[in-house]
Amino acid sequence: MRHLTAGLVVLLSLSAFAQDIPDVEIDVPGAQLKVRQKRQREPEPGPSPAPSAMPPPAVFGADNFAIDYQPVGGAPNKSIQVLTPEGAGAQVWNEDGTLAGQFSVPFTFSGRANTFYRFILFAPDGQLLLDRKYEVKQFLGGTLRMRGAPARASAPVAAGCPESDFAAILSAIDQAGFSEEKIGVVELAARDNLFTVEQVGRMVDAMGFSAEKIKVVELTRRRLVDRQNGFKLLERFSFSADKQKVQALLK
Repeated sequence: MRHLTAGLVVLLSLSAFAQDIPDVEIDVPGAQLKVRQKRQREPEPGPSPAPSAMPPPAVFGADNFAIDYQPVGGAPNKSIQVLTPEGAGAQVWNEDGTLAGQFSVPFTFSGRANTFYRFILFAPDGQLLLDRKYEVKQFLGGTLRMRGAPARASAPVAAGCPESDFAAILSAIDQAGFSEEKIGVVELAARDNLFTVEQVGRMVDAMGFSAEKIKVVELTRRRLVDRQNGFKLLERFSFSADKQKVQALLK
């Protein structure tokens, strides 16, 4: 009797974490015991594990997507916004093969400046939509869209200095022998002419030193007919310190 009772206690203890099933009565000489039986719980499914290894290299769907880089104030600095197709799944991978994050479109990915990341987009049914690397840039924010998706209306093209007159300005800069002379040409030209950002960029390229290039932006910044495109001038400079000075001038 003592052994049987002990066995029943063990049975009841082991069933503490199980689900109830109908009771069973057991006749024991001199006593009638009711034993509650239990069924072991099945483990609940957990979240899907994150991929541990980057998929094999591939370039797919690049022609179906377009990325547009905008200055700070548009898309966040040092980030890429993925806006379409809504509801698609996404993975972003670091260059070293580690997973930077998993997302659902739309989302914004912030990364290290001047670094390429691999973006993989796939439809809810698992179909691959895009697999390509895009660069996170220091002073710009990228906006990635599927082609054909609604975008902002483009601004009308602004006219700057007539091309024939601008060619003469570039020629005068090229013929000037010293930095002061080159800057003097730009200063005189800026008194009576308007310029597009593209034209100012060409004058920047005509200069040999960083100080001269920055001075060109300083002299022409108030003569720009498409100032909203001023961020494109940052591409004309190689050093971060120069980019920061130009950005400050264009604020």
